[in-house]
Amino acid sequence: MNRDQGKITKKSDGFQVRFERELNYSIDAVWDAITNPEKLKIWFTDFEMELTEGADITIKFRDEAATKTFGKIIKVEPPRRFEYTWEGELAVWELEPIGDHRCRLVLTYSKLSSEYAINAPAGFHSLLDRLEDMLGGNDKFYPFGTEENDPAHLRIQEAYGRIAYDDFPELKRYKPVVIERTYNAPIDRVWSAITDKEKMKEWYFDLEDFKPQVGFKFQFEGGTEEKCYLHLCEVTEVVPGKKLQYSWKYDGYAGNSFVTFELFDLEGQTKLKLTHTGLGTFPESNPDLARENFVGGWEDIIGRSLKQYLENL
Repeated sequence: MNRDQGKITKKSDGFQVRFERELNYSIDAVWDAITNPEKLKIWFTDFEMELTEGADITIKFRDEAATKTFGKIIKVEPPRRFEYTWEGELAVWELEPIGDHRCRLVLTYSKLSSEYAINAPAGFHSLLDRLEDMLGGNDKFYPFGTEENDPAHLRIQEAYGRIAYDDFPELKRYKPVVIERTYNAPIDRVWSAITDKEKMKEWYFDLEDFKPQVGFKFQFEGGTEEKCYLHLCEVTEVVPGKKLQYSWKYDGYAGNSFVTFELFDLEGQTKLKLTHTGLGTFPESNPDLARENFVGGWEDIIGRSLKQYLENL
């Protein structure tokens, strides 16, 4: 990351991240950017609000469902302080002038649950980068709510994770599982192996049906010797020959996760990157759904079963 990273701390009411940046723009320009819905829609997303203490806020995501979230304005002190809640979390924006055309911005975002203690700081880091870009003249709209698999955003998440997982070991259960393997097989063969149900049953699970189409739902059974789980999945992203993603949850259990396969051509060989996110949403009380079991399972599936299938054809 080439801009100032936020500092994550743990408070009595949850996790907090604090950013401090010096901007080469006047305090009035920055105040307008963080409070004017017409400016917010460029670097952040769509806000519906009146800039009045006690007023409600509707914050819209730009995903396919056009998800709406809600908050309330707590404090408005132009041009120095803007506070609002957002789904139980708290954002405090503070501005201080440094001369006529420069100011210091401090953003404190707090009351974060463990589940969002890394993703939210990474998200606001990206937003602050885009705020600076917008102030510099970039008027490209940001597809807020669709960035979870953007490579640049994932790199920022990884950077925050490297620090937070050491400082707060309890967050490791939310750490994505990432497995990379290189196979002595062309990319089209690997793509076929991960998308053709007849081939998938040779190394993966025996699926009744599977189609690499967004919205296609499938299920299968798997688990331990003691307990079998019904897996419920839905394809969420397909880039033929390059990327396949689907959701992954369990019938009768809380939580939802996402499995992503990415393929990279290495001149006759193929590198596969498997990423499984959202594992921390599964019940912590169930040891079968612990992160280390997913690590071992995917290492066996990707590192042994798929490798043997591809290289023994």
